[in-house]
Amino acid sequence: MTKALAMQWHENVQPLVNSNYAHDGTTSKKVRADVGWRWPTYLKFVAIHNYLTRMPGNASERGKAMCVVVSKGEQKFPIGMLSIVPKLHCNVEGVERKRAFTWYLSDAPSEAYEQFLNQPVVRGVAKALIDCTIQAALDEGEDGELLLHADPKGGRKLIEFYGASCRMRRLSPTNGCITAVWRRGRPEEYFHFNGADAQAFSALYDARR
Repeated sequence: MTKALAMQWHENVQPLVNSNYAHDGTTSKKVRADVGWRWPTYLKFVAIHNYLTRMPGNASERGKAMCVVVSKGEQKFPIGMLSIVPKLHCNVEGVERKRAFTWYLSDAPSEAYEQFLNQPVVRGVAKALIDCTIQAALDEGEDGELLLHADPKGGRKLIEFYGASCRMRRLSPTNGCITAVWRRGRPEEYFHFNGADAQAFSALYDARR
């Protein structure tokens, strides 16, 4: 992800999200968790995280930001946005270790394809972004074990996507703090792939690599 692509999303895609969707329970509009998000800011969050990893005692490692684009000639249009930490030191069911962490994830709504691309919606972008997180962990020599946070503002549909469609396991409310400082509450909002399940999920995309 570049600053230019983050700003292109913010200027072109984000207004469509904000005007056509809402957070769960606020209006009768269709629900999306990323209403009001600011991807240029989230790109800066990655830079801040990477600066903090240089501090003594920080057990996590550098983050990354990725962007899926549709290319038409020299022009690129963002249809998927992702920030991750391939090796985040975190706690799952009392086991502390480094796991891939999906930080922020957005896929472009159908309105963006209609207004800017004049083509059918590219399906499966969100799952491809989860695969990107797993691949980033594998590239770092990890087993692909993954954790992500499902924003409750995304409602039941988001929970069903991660749980039923992706077949990730939801953490128990008794899991305890995810990380020592920032993610101390509401562990039931997190979903988890162990290494074997992450690799099985990722294998579904091997034919496209």
